Amino acid sequence: MSNKEQRRKEWSGRIAAYKASGRTMATWCAANGCTMDQLKYWLRKTKKNPLPAEAPVYSPRFVPLTVIGQPEAPSSLVVRVGQASIELQSGFDPGLLRSIVLALETPC
Repeated sequence: MSNKEQRRKEWSGRIAAYKASGRTMATWCAANGCTMDQLKYWLRKTKKNPLPAEAPVYSPRFVPLTVIGQPEAPSSLVVRVGQASIELQSGFDPGLLRSIVLALETPC
């Protein structure tokens, strides 16, 4: 990454911090060691040419499920992990499912 790109990325982070702080320009600049002119310059610059958004990081997680009562046993169940889907029939092997899900969570 060039110095120019690095500086632009650094200032994008600073601008996000400034906007999230809720402070005035003067107080934020004083606390963060920059001038108001610098902040205004980078606000204009990044507004005209924003950095391309980085791809979101997918972070799979399991959520708790509470079953109330005795539902009828489905003949099959489809589990979706990202773009993959797994169809489970009654009597499936839980250990195999666990291995498959772990493999899908592991980045290539």
